[in-house]
Amino acid sequence: MLDRPTGFGQDQAFNIHTYQSIITYMRPDFHDVVGLWECDGSLRDIYVQDTEAVHWNRFDQLLSQYECSYTFDGVAAPFPGSHIALGNREGSHLLSILLSGPVEICCHFFIAEQLELDISPKEINSQLAHEEVLSFVENLANALELSADITPENAEQMPFLTYLPQSKMWRIHDDP
Repeated sequence: MLDRPTGFGQDQAFNIHTYQSIITYMRPDFHDVVGLWECDGSLRDIYVQDTEAVHWNRFDQLLSQYECSYTFDGVAAPFPGSHIALGNREGSHLLSILLSGPVEICCHFFIAEQLELDISPKEINSQLAHEEVLSFVENLANALELSADITPENAEQMPFLTYLPQSKMWRIHDDP
């Protein structure tokens, strides 16, 4: 655990520079992470690695805090739960999680060992929308008790940001 230097209050930002990243106690601001919400034609992904049945149960519980819609093969349907979606490979799943702003975060239930969500950077055009997404990522990581990364599309090894729920800190990575 990193100690906060003398003179820093709980509400003041505090950064620690490490080999390839900056760890901050506060949520990064809208313009703190270069390229994070750049409209470059690609999506941004939110990854949680090493998920197991217990994590998917917690994800389903977390969803009750948000407005959601679900489609199977493009047809609206009641959300059957993550375990059923992950077990059914006969069609495509789309769970849309609607945040204020309006911001939509999508889950397609690709593999059980990884929770992958996507978001369009076009929707993140203000500090408020940015805060909504980071708040969601914090809630997700805290509920699952696993770290969560925000990355360029399909670049799970190159995060822009990582939220660490054990220490309640954000890590800004230098080069996604």
